[in-house]
Amino acid sequence: EILNRLKILVEKGQAEVLTGGYYEPILSAISDADKFGQIKKLSDYIKGKFLHTPYGMWLAERVWEPSLAKTLNEAGVEYIVLDDSHFLAGGIEEKKLRGYFITEEQGAALKIFPISQYLRYSMPFAPPEETIKYLKSEASDDPSQLLIMADDGEKFGLWPDTYKTCYEEKWLEKFLTLLEENSDWINVMTFSEYLEKFPARDRIYLPATSYFEMSEWTLSAKSQVEFEEIVAHADSSIKRFLKGGFWRNFLTKYSESNQMHKKMLYVSEKINNVAAEQGSAQKSKALALPLQFLYKAQCNCAYWHGIFGGLYLPHLRHAIYKNLIEAEVKSEVGSPKSEVKVLDFDKDGQDEIILANKIFNIYTKPSYGGAITEIDFKPLCYNLTDVLTRRFEAYHKKVDIAVMKSESKKPEVIHGAYYTKELELQKYLKYDWYNRYSLIDHFFHPTTTLEKFSDCEYGELGDFVNQSYKSEATVRKSKVVLRRDGHLWTVNGALPVQIVKSVSSSKSDIIVGYEITNNSSKELEIWFGSEFNFAFSNPDDENCFYKMENRKEKFNAKTCFEKTSLLKISDKNLNLNLNLTSSDLFDFWVFPIWTISLSEGGFEKTYQGSSVTPNKKFFLKPKETFSFEIKISVNKIRPL
Repeated sequence: EILNRLKILVEKGQAEVLTGGYYEPILSAISDADKFGQIKKLSDYIKGKFLHTPYGMWLAERVWEPSLAKTLNEAGVEYIVLDDSHFLAGGIEEKKLRGYFITEEQGAALKIFPISQYLRYSMPFAPPEETIKYLKSEASDDPSQLLIMADDGEKFGLWPDTYKTCYEEKWLEKFLTLLEENSDWINVMTFSEYLEKFPARDRIYLPATSYFEMSEWTLSAKSQVEFEEIVAHADSSIKRFLKGGFWRNFLTKYSESNQMHKKMLYVSEKINNVAAEQGSAQKSKALALPLQFLYKAQCNCAYWHGIFGGLYLPHLRHAIYKNLIEAEVKSEVGSPKSEVKVLDFDKDGQDEIILANKIFNIYTKPSYGGAITEIDFKPLCYNLTDVLTRRFEAYHKKVDIAVMKSESKKPEVIHGAYYTKELELQKYLKYDWYNRYSLIDHFFHPTTTLEKFSDCEYGELGDFVNQSYKSEATVRKSKVVLRRDGHLWTVNGALPVQIVKSVSSSKSDIIVGYEITNNSSKELEIWFGSEFNFAFSNPDDENCFYKMENRKEKFNAKTCFEKTSLLKISDKNLNLNLNLTSSDLFDFWVFPIWTISLSEGGFEKTYQGSSVTPNKKFFLKPKETFSFEIKISVNKIRPL
């Protein structure tokens, strides 16, 4: 109904629809082929729905890089809108931002309109009269004098308290009425109307940036704290030149963001390679379905984190992976074959190894503890190990001053206070010193307890957790062998210990083999654990549990299953059974991974998944080896 009413406004010339990436990707972060595909998909929809050809574009999160000018020009885009902070950072005075500018890349031109920060901040958060007063102060006899308001639709009803402001308190109706009452001196028009009437103000070349807040969020937590302190004490004449990082910094700030991003590029390349092998008639048919899933997986929301949950929200990450795995599966021609790929997958200068077959994709990272960074279970298109690492964030310094927000009565806004959905969240602020991967090799200090381990405040005697392993991939046997000659810190100093571990897959099982060898001349008492982190769905649901014999525990449990060779895990929300079987008796430590993040609704505690660590104490004589195997069996739960 709304779109049909909008169509009438478009036909009358009262509204203009902008194109963009169909699934709201950060365009600079996807391949050129996918840029064109995303824009074409939305432009075609607009043409079909509104009988209107869009020439302007909304750039997701206003993430701008200069190279985009050429790509957008070639995609048929004539103009875009960006924040005025982009222009201010480039040295343009605020008073001169009253029209549009032209930039180019390799001679391909693009027109850029600057969004007024004042209007973006005041609408709908200041009384309507204040916005009219500001427009009055900017009024001029020059008919080309332009001020632009363009922003997310969510702020008009979806963000906290904005429904009450816009509709119950009638902000929107009052504002539109004031525009009508002042129409003798306020002229409203579409971008295309303005382009027809007035020339560009000047040529401009903008730096790679986004809106100001994004430049803060992309910084490392420590740098963000320092940057916010500088900004807080800077006046407007200085602040305009202050700029933090830009969007791609999220790929270095969060390894999980980079893993998703590089998998997205990897899957995109696979799909396009399949297309290249097909004839032209077969190409569109072969591409259509996998591209649909790939484009969905390029939605920007889960790849970054600011004041919105983004990366911290598991359901967003899971949706990205589901579509990526679906795209990959749909692009495979015929029955998928077992294969082993050695490549620098995450672009850090070190090779990773991918084991792939009909059931799993298993990503191993030799340079980081020989860990498993991802396990895709293809029958459910689910990444079993999509667990976020617990990190310090700049806003964590404010958790202890957060106050509950009453539903019945809005409390007074206290400067420096933040809202929270649950009190005493500071007790969940625990930080990991290693990434929450799987197949992580621990040598525990004798004083280690489950409590200390879960808080990541325990003693680690080995140098294996995040250190480099040598690797070899056996293509014929579809196996990865990882080896490290490390050390164990003891009262006798650092003594040499070797770990050789292998990863392979058979049917619905992942088989991990271990050989731990004491290469010293002394007997060693060893307490070893191999940690896995699994992305389960719900810590409090009765249908999500661990089971050993007759004992059941929900995923919110921090507990130990003692001296067992089988731990059964069931997650009926995911339609998944996962069993861990060991060739020897182990204690299985389990605990939930909680993070504290800030969203538009306040601080919130989020379940990211659970740590599962089979561990065992044993003695090794000089040159003696302890060998064992852990089998991970994964199956879909059959419906009754």
